[in-house]
Amino acid sequence: MHKKLSSVFKRLVMLCAIATPVMAAEPEYVLNFSNVMAPSHDSSLGIERFAELVHERSEGRIKVRHYPGGQLGSDTETFAAAQQGMMHIAGGSSANVVNITRAFEVLHLPYIFDDRAHSHRVLDSERFQALINEQLAENGLVWLLTFEYGFRNVFTVKNPVMEPADVAGLKLRASRSPLEIKAIEAFGGTAVTVDWPEVYTGLRFGIVDGHGQPYGTTISARHHEVLRYSLENGFQYYAFLGLASRKQWERLPDWAQKILIESARDAEQYHRKIWAEKDASGREAFIAAGGTVNTPTPQALARWKEAGRSTWKNSGVSQALIQTVRDQSLQRPAIVANSTDSE
Repeated sequence: MHKKLSSVFKRLVMLCAIATPVMAAEPEYVLNFSNVMAPSHDSSLGIERFAELVHERSEGRIKVRHYPGGQLGSDTETFAAAQQGMMHIAGGSSANVVNITRAFEVLHLPYIFDDRAHSHRVLDSERFQALINEQLAENGLVWLLTFEYGFRNVFTVKNPVMEPADVAGLKLRASRSPLEIKAIEAFGGTAVTVDWPEVYTGLRFGIVDGHGQPYGTTISARHHEVLRYSLENGFQYYAFLGLASRKQWERLPDWAQKILIESARDAEQYHRKIWAEKDASGREAFIAAGGTVNTPTPQALARWKEAGRSTWKNSGVSQALIQTVRDQSLQRPAIVANSTDSE
């Protein structure tokens, strides 16, 4: 891991002489934004919109320079680089910041959200934002923006999955989130941690038998060239985070921070719209490529939820965070007991 970070730092040294004024007629501040997703992915389009808004509102005084496709390393590596002040804004999965902080793990509890609208109410909640930022302050990061990856469905290469019992014996790709690993194990499968840029190869050569992802992400990474089956069980929610280096953030004047925050909020709303369009078109593309889409019966979905929610107990996620999420539910089922207050 240290060797990987060392190589990332070397790539970033020439990029991070920023957040300091430069020559006249040039932007006063140039902020590099790393991103593991492909340029065509909706998260990349959201970052481009964010960069446009920042440029317009700052009248060219701030430039956000976007590096999609993992050019600067995996999100695990660039989150660590941001923590050390070597990257201005690191973008990637909420799961892959877990080596730095478990603040976002509450999002990954299986079936913690009732639906997409519920997830939006939570992410927009000032109470929830305050609880997360309180933890991030100790980790050298600033929560700048959140785009959605959406709810993960189970995709497989060789055989369809309908029930949790069908996952037994399968190797499913997992991020570094302990809760994703626990979810796969609760369903009876084997979780294999693979960083996103290597997942295509892992699927193609049988290192993993499938993964949990939304359609848009699957299509943008060309995984539909290998995957053949999807089960729309929406077992986990994941987000794309834009986390700023606290060291770099604090070097910016108040006016610049204000523009970045306002632009982030508007970019989030823009992304929510295009995400829905991308996910729908991704589903169509998966089917057009020969993929088969299955939907669980109500009885089967109840079994998926029961298995998934069994991971809430002793998850390590604080009761305060779980309660904050469930308080935004319109259904408000009972909270699973015995969640710890440890982080």
